[in-house]
Amino acid sequence: MKEQLMPKADFITSILLMIFSLSIVIISIRMPRMQELGANPYSAPGIVPGFLGVIIFMLSLALCMKSVLKNGYTIDLHKKTIRVFFQDQATIRVLLTLFISIIYGVGFLGNISYILATFVYVAGFIMLFEYRCEQPIHTQKKTVMFAMIQAILVTASVAAVFRYLFLVNLP
Repeated sequence: MKEQLMPKADFITSILLMIFSLSIVIISIRMPRMQELGANPYSAPGIVPGFLGVIIFMLSLALCMKSVLKNGYTIDLHKKTIRVFFQDQATIRVLLTLFISIIYGVGFLGNISYILATFVYVAGFIMLFEYRCEQPIHTQKKTVMFAMIQAILVTASVAAVFRYLFLVNLP
C-alpha cells in the first residue's frame, strides 16, 4: 500500500477494531459470572475476553488518533477508488483469507473431525497462496510436500496443546 494512503487505512482499521473490541466487551459482560456457584469472581469466563477487548479498544483508539492527526479521516470514496481497492492484490489476499477462515469455522468445525478440518484448512491455505497455476505440477512438488508436512505438524501441535495443556477434548 502506498505510504500516503496509510493514514486512511489506519483510520478505517481503527474504526473496525473499535467496533469489534466493544462487541467483545459487551459479550464478555453478558457471560455468566458463576456467583451462584460460589466461584472466585476472577475465574468468571468473561474476564480474559473483556480485558483483551479493552486493550484492543485502547490500541485502536490510539491508532485512530494517530490517523486523525495525519488527516486520515478525509476518505475520498468514489467508483474508481473502490475499484482500485478491490483489484489490489493485498485486498484479494485478505478477502481469500477471510473466505477460507469462514469455511473452516462455519463449514468444517463441528461437522467433521477437528484434526481433519485443521489439516485441510492449513494445507489448503498454504496451497492457495504458494501454488502457481501457471507452472506445471511436477515442478512444484516441493510446494505440495511443504504444505502437507506443515499441515501435519500444525494440526498435531494444535491438537496436542488443546488436549494435553488446556485439557479440552476436541470434536
